[in-house]
Amino acid sequence: MSKLIHVAAAAIFNESGELLLALRNSKQHQGGLWEFPGGKVEPGESAHDALTRELHEELGITIDLAASRPLIQVPYHYPDKSVLLDVFRVNRFSGDAYGREGQPLKWIRLSELPNYQFPAANKPIVNALLLPNAIAITPEYSTEALLEDGQMSESCLTELADQYGRFVAQAMLNGADAIMLRAKHLDNSVQLALYTQLAERFKSRPIIWNTSIEAANEAKVPVIHLSSDRLQQLDRQGLNGRDLFSGRWLGASCHSLEQIQQAERVGVDYITLSPVQQTPSHPDTAPLGWDEFTRLVSQTRLPVYALGGVSLDNIDTAIHVGGQGIAAISGFRC
Repeated sequence: MSKLIHVAAAAIFNESGELLLALRNSKQHQGGLWEFPGGKVEPGESAHDALTRELHEELGITIDLAASRPLIQVPYHYPDKSVLLDVFRVNRFSGDAYGREGQPLKWIRLSELPNYQFPAANKPIVNALLLPNAIAITPEYSTEALLEDGQMSESCLTELADQYGRFVAQAMLNGADAIMLRAKHLDNSVQLALYTQLAERFKSRPIIWNTSIEAANEAKVPVIHLSSDRLQQLDRQGLNGRDLFSGRWLGASCHSLEQIQQAERVGVDYITLSPVQQTPSHPDTAPLGWDEFTRLVSQTRLPVYALGGVSLDNIDTAIHVGGQGIAAISGFRC
């Protein structure tokens, strides 16, 4: 394997919320593609120092480290070279950015990001910028009191949807950027009906359905999350979930390095990693702890959500150690 090249890069935002992209010279490795500005970390240099130096040399700007935070670390192996991208989100800087080395620059809206072509190693950076930071996972609501003669009537379904809807509304008020419908105790048809109602009612937030690829494709659902069992089944069959899934975002639940590696082979876009801390629902399961979470995050190029005993109070910690954010159930109830 070739020597690993350590690179510090930045997703730079201006006061208007636009993102800066730079075009690689056609003679460079992966030339002609857009990239996030930055450069090599020199021996003995920290990633922060390298980023400050490189952005001044390349763009003529001085970044405000107090308004910068880690975005994602991406270890990536090309056939001819290996890189570790240490990527930061820069929200404030001084100076007017221009291509000091003659490279074309462009400020774009974040929603336009999928329209641009990047080197393969940059795909996780694009995903990290577009994915939410806080996911609220629905609790399990019992249906026993709602069933009429053991059947789920239309009125029962409406009442059940209202229960889930109240949780979603409260979670949004408490800061959830996205909602995951996890209702494995319900029939697939009931889950789909719930998903449809929630997606229609809460159009301002992505609704993620925890289900199978087959069910999601049939219903044309854009965002799904695979259980660790479904993830392992795909990996055992040698299938690429990203190729099979027709929607936009494919996530998966992971609990170990082995499962993280399975997620990478299957081609998911993001993962949850749990349990980070002790949870009342799984009192006998030993938590990973933040040190182990940090170590596992450093082993993958995927955006990672901390799950298990976490809340919005932990989101800065999760992001600081390289995670995408947090996912929680009880953390959004209060």
